[in-house]
Amino acid sequence: MSLSPRVIEAADRLFGGDESIGAAQQLEAALLDGYAGDDRVTDLLEALALYSPGSDAPYYDVAELRHVVRATLDELDGDT
Repeated sequence: MSLSPRVIEAADRLFGGDESIGAAQQLEAALLDGYAGDDRVTDLLEALALYSPGSDAPYYDVAELRHVVRATLDELDGDT
């Protein structure tokens, strides 16, 4: 399965420097629309739900979120 264009666009927004909650919500919506019920996105959806820039644990900061995004995209993209 190739990555959906909406997911790629939303992830690019986060990797491009947008650390806003809106960027995270865009990615979450794209994942729910394209990969609902797919266990491979569970960790990323949890990270997006706990994303809070500038907050401490248990919340995710942007570096942690980007790490989970990259790992999830790699897993999704590797499934051809």
